[in-house]
Amino acid sequence: MALFSKPPAKKPVAPPPAARPVPPAPKRPSAHELASKAQGRGAAPVRPPEEPAGSDITVTGASLLDTGRDQPGFEVVQANPGLCAVLENAALLYASGQAAPARTLLEQGVTTDHDARLSPLAWLALFDLLQRAGDRNAFDQFSLQYVVQFERSAPSWEDSGQPQASKAAQGGYVAITGKLTEASAAQVDGLRRAIDKGFSQARVDLAQVAGYDDAGAALLAAALAQARKRACALSIQRAEKLRTLLAASVKRGVEGGEGAWQLALELLQWQQNRDAFENLAVEYAVAFERSPPSWEPPPAPPAAAQDAGADPTGEAETAAADLDSLAWAGVMAGAALPQLAKLAEFAQGRAIVPVDMGAVERVDFVCAGAMLNAINRIEAQRKSVQLLGVSPIVRALLLLIGISPRHFVKKAQ
Repeated sequence: MALFSKPPAKKPVAPPPAARPVPPAPKRPSAHELASKAQGRGAAPVRPPEEPAGSDITVTGASLLDTGRDQPGFEVVQANPGLCAVLENAALLYASGQAAPARTLLEQGVTTDHDARLSPLAWLALFDLLQRAGDRNAFDQFSLQYVVQFERSAPSWEDSGQPQASKAAQGGYVAITGKLTEASAAQVDGLRRAIDKGFSQARVDLAQVAGYDDAGAALLAAALAQARKRACALSIQRAEKLRTLLAASVKRGVEGGEGAWQLALELLQWQQNRDAFENLAVEYAVAFERSPPSWEPPPAPPAAAQDAGADPTGEAETAAADLDSLAWAGVMAGAALPQLAKLAEFAQGRAIVPVDMGAVERVDFVCAGAMLNAINRIEAQRKSVQLLGVSPIVRALLLLIGISPRHFVKKAQ
């Protein structure tokens, strides 16, 4: 028997539960990430952690990171020096039609943001927007800052108030797509800008119009009437489908909507069809109890390029052959633009495919992605696409979406 009894065994104390890590707040996607997602690309691969010092493991001729063929290895920002967060966001704002916020962002950026201040393209994009806005005083003030920053001359102000004004003599192209509604105002504004710039060979393509409501029909009719009264030699192309839809509305009388009647009458003026116009004008007066519009036809388009039986593809090829480049103008919006179809046709038989974008006002985000896909398809055939005269703010968007800097060529003066 022991003199001293054993002390009772102590029960092991369980360690306190580890605190659950708090998940980080969701990160707002950058403009670059939005551009990557738009093309179906994933985010950039994460680098593997470095091996600790003294490791005996050596890998030769291979990477610890799996880079299979299906892994997208593409980084827009690194491939395109000169882009910065401020410029990317400004380019997206402008692409969506928000010119004033894009300008404000760039003005603040080149003053307060380090990366934007060191980016010549950000400055050029700002000058581009100031030129478009016609703000000569702000343009001159930032020109002085540009000279101090880069120790070289700033871009010069163009008295025309719009960049690339010399392109007006060559013509423009405006495509109206989708259903005509009040939301189509941005596309119709492209037509109005072509009128204001005095394009002598402007073309309006209506093949992609899928329908309309009364407000949308009245909107397009008013723009065409404005061009007609200003004696603009527009070429209305591929309007047969729209005319058929309008004829069905006209048969319904007043229920068809006055906007449809106005657009039908306007297209007859541009078609130079006086007999049909006068008959419909009388019916319009009876249906709506107001004076009918008068017969005031526009001037005939150049080379009788009206769309009645004409092949718009042939016309585009003729114009491109004369200029030795395919010319685009106005606002380019949407994924299935006729301009991109004509690009594929123009590329046939050419090793170098020049596209003059000097008169392009704006390219939206969807169209930029479609342009990238079209260029990639053409260059897969061992051809080279050259984009001439692209304005800085549009160039920033195209760089962001993934179009390489090598595609941009300075237009000869």
